[in-house]
Amino acid sequence: MLSTQQQSAGSLASRRHLAGEARLLGYASGNFGKNLVFAGADLTVLYLLTDLFGLPGAVAGLLMLVALAGDLVFDLLAALLVIRLRRAGRGYRWLIMAGAVPGGAGFALLYALPALGAERLWMVAGALLLFRGAYAVIDVPHNALMARVTVDSRARGRVSGYRLFFSTVSSLTVASLLTPVVQQAVAARAVEMLALTGCAAGLLFAMTMAFSAQASGREDRNNTDGKAGRDGESDGIAVPLRDGLVLGMGLLALITGFAVPTFERMLLYMGTYVFHRPETVSSLLVAVTFGQFLGVLLWTTLTNRHDKSSLLAAGHMLCVGSLTLFALCMAWPPALLACAVLSGMGFTCVFMLPWGLLADAVDFVAWKHERRFETGLFAFYLVAVKASGAAATGLIGWSLGQLGYVPGAAQSAVVRGGILALGIGVPIAGSLAAIALLRRFRIGHARHARVLSALAEGRKRIRHAGLATAAPVSARPAPERSPSRDRKPDWQDRAARARAARA
Repeated sequence: MLSTQQQSAGSLASRRHLAGEARLLGYASGNFGKNLVFAGADLTVLYLLTDLFGLPGAVAGLLMLVALAGDLVFDLLAALLVIRLRRAGRGYRWLIMAGAVPGGAGFALLYALPALGAERLWMVAGALLLFRGAYAVIDVPHNALMARVTVDSRARGRVSGYRLFFSTVSSLTVASLLTPVVQQAVAARAVEMLALTGCAAGLLFAMTMAFSAQASGREDRNNTDGKAGRDGESDGIAVPLRDGLVLGMGLLALITGFAVPTFERMLLYMGTYVFHRPETVSSLLVAVTFGQFLGVLLWTTLTNRHDKSSLLAAGHMLCVGSLTLFALCMAWPPALLACAVLSGMGFTCVFMLPWGLLADAVDFVAWKHERRFETGLFAFYLVAVKASGAAATGLIGWSLGQLGYVPGAAQSAVVRGGILALGIGVPIAGSLAAIALLRRFRIGHARHARVLSALAEGRKRIRHAGLATAAPVSARPAPERSPSRDRKPDWQDRAARARAARA
């Protein structure tokens, strides 16, 4: 029978665990607000430009392409701003709090332009770029904060799942509430209603981001001295691209942004022109979303017991299998729904786990290069994902044009084959490439824990020597081997040599 003291200790440990998970959930809740305005803008702004502002389709498309290109610049500029402010002692949470209101106001302004009578092209372009820039100021530090809310590799896997859960809930909110309101406002020319909708969404965004920053609690300094400025001194956007792990994360970002999302982008085309049941597309999208919710539960649970790189490879394998079955079952609608659910489960893993891997990669790069490229690596990954997504959108449009696609008409066998190649072939090829790439990743839970111990030991030696302003990693030469090799270092011999040197 347990003693009272043992029971009290167990109860205290349980409360601490629950408090820690609540903090991680609080941080992840920010993805609801981010996805609300970003996905909401992506789904509705082009429709507003053509059907409410009256812009020609080509002009509206060009404007959206300019905004997408602006995202890449804004992310890099936001990263530079974050690094500079962190050197001045302002942490990620402060930056999120400071940017919450401007980001929400930027979204609200975009929806309020018709009510304000500001419908000229340059005004619309300015408001769109203003929103994208304000959003980047929030997006970069919130993503980078993931490396600070916890240093545990397993916990980072759970955080990745929590983030995707809130993003999925937000996507449902956009599809079921925001989009119908926008459609109704445009149909009735109710510009005041549109402005109120934008203000409500912007306010919800600002409140969510402020809550996320506050609920995430103290930023874990990864065993540094607790000064944001000290960490920021070693950060930068010129990340070591020759490093195998950095290059691998970049390639993974390209696959994640380019290949896998083409299935959902082409689903309407496949439903209309390949298996000739356009009415089933909405059901298939709902099935994919349902699979994503199941996937969050599955993959988040598995991250406690398995390495994230192995699970990510398994998620890509599930994508390959489910999409192959989808292509084989197009004549059987019930089977298509089941395949869509399985695909959603696979997509969940593909989109959530790279963020946990990226947070771990920050520590591996710090261990090897004696610089903590924290903001820089997250900005690098964001730019790669967005650039590859833009390239995929361009490829789809160009390919359909080259194949002879005619909207609303019966398509030739060549066009139908091209639609299948884009919607099924490209995601399968991308997943196979990701599986081959992930075979070289050796940054599992155990090895990450050893790297954290090595970083902590190096900092202790730096402090012991009185070098408080030194780089926030070990002062010993960086290991020459690639961090993708899972070889256990000889820590005992190194510790003995260190004690001998101090003696």
